[in-house]
Amino acid sequence: MQHSKFSFHHDLGGLEVLHNIDKKTDFGRHNHSGYTIALVDCGAQRFFRSGAQHLAGKSSLILINAEQVHDCRKACEGVSSYRSMYPTPELFNNLMDCEKNRAPYFSEAVVHNPALAYQLHSLFDTLESPVSKLEKQTQMVRFLTNLCASTGKQVLSDELASVRCRIALAKTYLQDNLFDDISLVDLANLIHMSQFHFVRCFKAQTGLTPHAFQIQHRLNHAKAMLRHGKSISDVASQVGFYDHSHFSRHFKKNMGITPNQYKQAC
Repeated sequence: MQHSKFSFHHDLGGLEVLHNIDKKTDFGRHNHSGYTIALVDCGAQRFFRSGAQHLAGKSSLILINAEQVHDCRKACEGVSSYRSMYPTPELFNNLMDCEKNRAPYFSEAVVHNPALAYQLHSLFDTLESPVSKLEKQTQMVRFLTNLCASTGKQVLSDELASVRCRIALAKTYLQDNLFDDISLVDLANLIHMSQFHFVRCFKAQTGLTPHAFQIQHRLNHAKAMLRHGKSISDVASQVGFYDHSHFSRHFKKNMGITPNQYKQAC
């Protein structure tokens, strides 16, 4: 039986957690402002990340970096279930070391590590239990510390680093002017690229076109507004969607739940 359960943890810096049981609807390509760290409880999931398809079976960890484009679909017969959380880079830093940038880059999309899988399973169970803030935070820090210890950092060539910096500038401009009617010409001129080269580099770096990136971040803004009690109809119009149904369709494609389900959980 299909079932989705979403929870929002104020005592963990606004950590979002999603439990999907036998979800038959595929998630199209999208991203999240936070990391995706998931545990496959049973069955299997297939997903796109880093230009390739990956398969994650029972007890596998799925790792997707913040703002990294991905999709997700069921990849087995019978029931498939997974639990995922979305810690932001800021949450990594706040929990682990406030004075240093500890938010990692996960080079591996799927991790087979029984010890880490057991820790993540225990963490998810704890997050669903009426335990103290201290216990939740302690388990969270222990898991993230052990997870980060098994990852490396990506080293970029000077040329790739330069392109990434220029695309990062365009991304920042889009985010700073999220509700403006920005043209492709303006964005390309901003970082001194032709329109064709800009779109190609932008999609290569983010997995999204500039317009899809804009929609994604409007959805992120909408989530914040819903958390602060704004009505769904007001949010839909304020973040630039045509109507309630247009907003709900994009929201569910991104989160796997409706705006109303998200609002009630928060």
